[in-house]
Amino acid sequence: MSKKGFILAAAVGMASVTLLCSSHLDYQVAQAAIGTETAFKSQGINDLGTNDFEKNPEATALFPEGLLKWSPQTDPDASYNVSNVKLAKRAQGQKVNDYQNPDAKVLSIAITNRHTAGTPSQGDSNKAVYNFTNWQYVDTLVAWAGSSGEGIIVPPSGDLTDAAHRNGVPVVGTVFFPPSVYGGKTEWVKQFVQKDKNGKFIVADKLLEMADYYGFDGWFINEETDVDEQTAHDLRDMMVYLNEHKKSSQQIIWYDAMLPSGDVTWQGALNDENSSFFQQGDKSIADKMFIDFRWTKDKLSSSNKEAFKLGRNPYDLFAGIDLQANGINSSRNPEMLLDESGKLKTSIGLYCPDWTLRDGANYDVDKYWENEQKMWTNANNDPRKVDTSQNWQGISKYVVEKTPVTQFPFVTNFNVGNGDNYYKNGQLMTSGAYNNRSIQDILPTYRWILDNAKGNKLSAKFSYKNVFNGGSSVELSGDMKNNAASYIKLYASDVKATGSESAKIVVKGEKNLELVLTDENDKKVTLDANKYDNINGWHEYGFSLSKLAGKTIKSIGLNVYGSTGENQINIGSMTFSNGQFQRINNVTGLKVQGKTVTDDMTENVRLQWDKANDDTAGYNIYQRKSNGHTTLAGTTSNNAFTITNEKRSEGVIEYIVTPKDIFNNEYSHKSATTSYTFNVLEKPEAIFSSTSTFVKAGEEVTLAAKVSPSTQSVEWEIPGAEVVSQTEKGITVKFAKAGQYSVNCKVTNAAGTTEVRKADYITVYDESAGYSVQDLTKLDGVSATEGSGFTNENEDFSHAIDGDLTTKWCDNSHENPFMIVDLGNTKTITGFELYNAATGGEDSAWNTKDYDILVSNDKQNWTTVVEHRNNTLDISKDAISKTEARYVKLFIHKAEQSGNTARIYGFKIMGVDQTGV
Repeated sequence: MSKKGFILAAAVGMASVTLLCSSHLDYQVAQAAIGTETAFKSQGINDLGTNDFEKNPEATALFPEGLLKWSPQTDPDASYNVSNVKLAKRAQGQKVNDYQNPDAKVLSIAITNRHTAGTPSQGDSNKAVYNFTNWQYVDTLVAWAGSSGEGIIVPPSGDLTDAAHRNGVPVVGTVFFPPSVYGGKTEWVKQFVQKDKNGKFIVADKLLEMADYYGFDGWFINEETDVDEQTAHDLRDMMVYLNEHKKSSQQIIWYDAMLPSGDVTWQGALNDENSSFFQQGDKSIADKMFIDFRWTKDKLSSSNKEAFKLGRNPYDLFAGIDLQANGINSSRNPEMLLDESGKLKTSIGLYCPDWTLRDGANYDVDKYWENEQKMWTNANNDPRKVDTSQNWQGISKYVVEKTPVTQFPFVTNFNVGNGDNYYKNGQLMTSGAYNNRSIQDILPTYRWILDNAKGNKLSAKFSYKNVFNGGSSVELSGDMKNNAASYIKLYASDVKATGSESAKIVVKGEKNLELVLTDENDKKVTLDANKYDNINGWHEYGFSLSKLAGKTIKSIGLNVYGSTGENQINIGSMTFSNGQFQRINNVTGLKVQGKTVTDDMTENVRLQWDKANDDTAGYNIYQRKSNGHTTLAGTTSNNAFTITNEKRSEGVIEYIVTPKDIFNNEYSHKSATTSYTFNVLEKPEAIFSSTSTFVKAGEEVTLAAKVSPSTQSVEWEIPGAEVVSQTEKGITVKFAKAGQYSVNCKVTNAAGTTEVRKADYITVYDESAGYSVQDLTKLDGVSATEGSGFTNENEDFSHAIDGDLTTKWCDNSHENPFMIVDLGNTKTITGFELYNAATGGEDSAWNTKDYDILVSNDKQNWTTVVEHRNNTLDISKDAISKTEARYVKLFIHKAEQSGNTARIYGFKIMGVDQTGV
């Protein structure tokens, strides 16, 4: 039974509050159904209340002028991007196949984060992150990033540096000057090489300051913007300056692109044209050079000779292999870098090995692990077993594994840096997917060297199930025979033992376990446990290393025993101790730095405390509610951390920061505590929108409200409407008679009621009027020739209204891109449809986020009719109360979710081709 002209109310229960915790998702659902006319003016409905910070901490991405203004004292995110993990010393393991070259190196240039800007500083709830683990094959990692719309000077995020350093690998940031066709500007290069009155390269000083503060190891210079000869000369001098002023542990890497003339002409070789950016006389200009993909075998042979001629090691040259599109199926592979004797002519440079997650797996984590195994080890899952018939034979064929296990104590919980849940001593602490590369452990050197006794058929992999500490373990599964051992060689090592050391191995599902170590003579020493304990269903075996006194431990492995039949054995933890005292000081200086308000039920809290100068390996952060309930809120090796998605609760919340040592022992008596209180709950905010505001009599219209998560009820007042159906926050109505209809929406929470009214919002006409709503941009005389700019003539304004969703308007050079459509004469406008990046097959992260639409009759006086915020949809629709105008301006505040390049594949202006409607 329908009702006309009554107050229409719907209660919003706890279920809807839960759904609205992620208001972006809720907004997408509402938008997909109905579109929106407007959004909250400031920062949107997600930013209710008073917030200290607009966003949670993000990794840094800057342009040259921005870098000059940067300082850790003024950047509120800086302390959250620091790595406190020192670069571990590494040793080379023993060759495991005949092809390995102990002199060759690998440079990995990987897109380690999905986007240049907007990367969370310390991980988030997305498990599908590039949590690289095959550090044993990499000598330097370049955290590749940069775009003309987001930033061209991009340091590695701190979590990545933590993981790399713990595993003994230096990581460098990227300076990327893109080609002009991709938005590159010569002025950026000129700004980059500027000097002060004393002749100092001021940007170079800032690069080194940032590397020192954040704790990473140098810069990769990728200059692909054509410049004049003087600017090229200045850039080379700047590299000399960087080399003279950097720490000895830092490095500067040059990409083979720009020549001394300033022209970008990729050589695919080290030669007389580009050698001055590598070595000049007795001066090292770059520590390494990445040779462009245009190399040939002859060019590599000549590059090898040129390096010797310059007095440099040819293995400081890295021949580039482009893996971005096809990964291990690429037309080029390391086999092509070998000379006639099978020796590498140069080292190996891998561009975009992150293909394993991105294009190769489409962010499927299980597929990612399969791809990683094939790329870095081989298809046989054993670095000893090289299959020369394969096109891609695995990086393990060409270089000897390196290990950071060079001293005790050594502890690993086999954390890969992401997971489905987080465990402590075999007990679930927090549930839900996450990534936190900062807590990645030292992971097995060999993937996998596994020798099965006759009848055993175990295979190895990382597992997110059956976890002892953290989020992952090593899983051995397959058939076994009773009392038959399978030997797994896990780590290369280089530790001189005194005999006083001990070890603890924690496993689950085994029948028995032996510790197997090899000495410098490659002699196996098999140890039986002298202690045994049960920890929450896991088995801890204790071992004395007294038999190894005076020996150098060169590898660490296990003999595992199971029962006849199918077995699943998980290795959860390995600890080697030398009895060294762990000096852990009190946590001091703990404070709440500020917060970011997501909505009126969710806040994000920034915590900081003093940096430890002791043996503290990390911190566990606990949350204690006013009722005394305590949960683990996070873990970090930094001295700054953000508690994300904190839900509103009554009373004071306490945060306890507890230090822990390398053995994961907590020192609760040295903890620090601080308190936090939510903002006072205010009346709810709301906006509503309609599928259409210009309809025939009898035609259905759906309205939907976007409301604060605290909302308890939504009421609609629509005089003259007949209700068709109703949901918690939406209503479908129709109107029997032509006319103008107003809509009033009331939303209520515990703090009170808010009313939102739109007078004469919906226009209803009789069918006899003969009105036809259409895309007005398709009419003759419509043009789009004005705006902020475009990348090239094939991407100018007209392509946004040409009706072809394979073409676009693109502007990557302006902070606030805009375009103006001239309808030729005044028309009645009722709404808009914006076709964003993903409609053209591009990344949905490039969809327009924040924009306004304005109308005018003279291009002088503009009226804003749409304020659309926090859009993520491929096609965003905005219905408005009918208005008459000739000109329409699309003004973009935020062109991407994190960057600022406008990509508009279509801009429809809906309305009626007449006035006086």
